[in-house]
Amino acid sequence: MSVQVTRPTHLIDLAVGHPEPDLLPVDLLRPLTLETQNLTYGEQAGAASFRQQLAGWLTEDYGQQISREELLVTNGSSNALDMICSQLTSTSQAKQTVLVEDPSYFIALKLFKARGFEVVALPMDNEGIELSALEQAIKEHSPAFIYSIPSFHNPTGLTQSHQRRQALVKLAKDHNCPLIADEVYQSLYFTDKPPAPLACYDRSAPVISIGSFSKILAPGLRLGWIQGNGELFNQLRSSALLQSGGGLAPMTSALVGNLIAKGDFQSNLTLLRETYSARAEVLYQGLKSTFGDRIQVNKPEGGYFLWVTFTDGLDVSAAREQARKEGVNYLPGNLCSANGEFSNSMRLCFAWYSEAELKTACEKLSTALALA
Repeated sequence: MSVQVTRPTHLIDLAVGHPEPDLLPVDLLRPLTLETQNLTYGEQAGAASFRQQLAGWLTEDYGQQISREELLVTNGSSNALDMICSQLTSTSQAKQTVLVEDPSYFIALKLFKARGFEVVALPMDNEGIELSALEQAIKEHSPAFIYSIPSFHNPTGLTQSHQRRQALVKLAKDHNCPLIADEVYQSLYFTDKPPAPLACYDRSAPVISIGSFSKILAPGLRLGWIQGNGELFNQLRSSALLQSGGGLAPMTSALVGNLIAKGDFQSNLTLLRETYSARAEVLYQGLKSTFGDRIQVNKPEGGYFLWVTFTDGLDVSAAREQARKEGVNYLPGNLCSANGEFSNSMRLCFAWYSEAELKTACEKLSTALALA
């Protein structure tokens, strides 16, 4: 069988953001059945029954009242982001701008550029995107939209504070600038819940939140959602794509809806939180023990990733080939930057490997980067 990414046998690959195959819930999905209506054209926004189940679970998890009318089913977060880009792409000759955090999700950066957007990267502090820089950029560029990753940021792992989220949503509303929040890690917290998704803050603001089951259940389901209100959300719901297809993912949403209703989904998510929390701790402690004061790294509180910065200025991008020879791989920070910055940083994923393998990865990194 051919899959997008197969675990290599010759190295521990911490560059990819995938769940370990052994954590995929095959046994939960195998006994589920479908009804005739799950195989027909359905509602443009997605099956009402599934959106109702999803809304109920999100209400409990977010601690915010979510209505099914605020939800639109998608084929995962990448599909959602592509749909939004298609909707916001102008037919004029002038090149449009999207404002992003620096660093940011590297595949999103590729998508924006492929869609013809000019990407402008803005600095972050320990609470998220810097608001003064963002406001200045909005005035300067009149962007098509802002792209942000509020919870357990990819790649840095940072989480925006409640106050920063409030101010960010207000800024988008004051300038009538669409704000797209990529929140696929929102529910993958280890202990404390993060503040609510951005779309929950002000229903009259032009804010869209994107969610996905890829990280909290299984990526092969290709199932996600868009949460929002207002003009942009309504345009997405009434798009020609959905008019033609009759809504997305009717089969997989029926299966996942069944898991939500039975409580199996929540039980599986609790297991994932516990597993990833333990793995994140092992990788964090291993790196601190190995590199000490050479690195700056924050202990992850959720998500998939740990962001390491070498304070001695080591160019980890240049050292990557040496690391691969020693049997370990990582994502260089400069690949996560629209400006090519962060050459002394790297993103490490702790979701794909066991605790023992993560300890071994730290040993291999120590050897490789000592030779760099």
